[in-house]
Amino acid sequence: MKTMRTASALLAVFSLLCLAGCNDRFFDNPYDPEVETVAYEILATLQVAGLAPVDLSFSGDVLWAVDARSRVLALNYNSGALVRELDFPLAAAGVAYDGEDLWLSVKDTAQLVLVNIVNGAQIRVLKLLRGSFGPLDYSSGRLYVADRLSNSVLVVDPDSGDIVRTVSQPGFAIDGVCFNGANLWTIDASQAKFFRLDEFGAVLSHYPAPSRSVSGLAFAEGIFWCGDRSGKIFKIRFQ
Repeated sequence: MKTMRTASALLAVFSLLCLAGCNDRFFDNPYDPEVETVAYEILATLQVAGLAPVDLSFSGDVLWAVDARSRVLALNYNSGALVRELDFPLAAAGVAYDGEDLWLSVKDTAQLVLVNIVNGAQIRVLKLLRGSFGPLDYSSGRLYVADRLSNSVLVVDPDSGDIVRTVSQPGFAIDGVCFNGANLWTIDASQAKFFRLDEFGAVLSHYPAPSRSVSGLAFAEGIFWCGDRSGKIFKIRFQ
């Protein structure tokens, strides 16, 4: 009888794991009172072999990615296939679409560059007083810049270059950042977590990331895009 109960318990655990994997739905630990019950659904997984995304942005027609080799790439948002590479002479670390053109952060610097989305021609340069920039996002007339030096998100006025606000984030590192119009979101790959923050950095909730190699985060039209350095891009809808 004891053997049968043990076997039944193992079968139940296996069934739950299979359910989560087969349906691409992620559930948080129900015994952890600090996390949500249902996190998100993975709508699609784009296979981007030979590409290790470190940041993402969606421009409506293509998915823009900066990869580990600092290339700025336009990808088909349905298949992940390479559409074209943007000519940018500096080492890019982050990308953000502002409705017309692309903002790029320059790796290991406090420099942001606005470039023409068609030919990569430089339009404007912002040189901030401090920082070592990585992923970034653009929303509602503001740039949200991951500063690895201070482990915070700098909210920047793109016209003046002024830092409007500095938001400390709870992770050990910022591997992705975006603002979805209501909340600030960050990723910490070392903890394999998404964090949802208010405008001042207070943690509203956190969720498990789909892997420990996530990097790059974008939001558009109710959908999150999350990169994975192993050669994947996840299309995610939070519940």
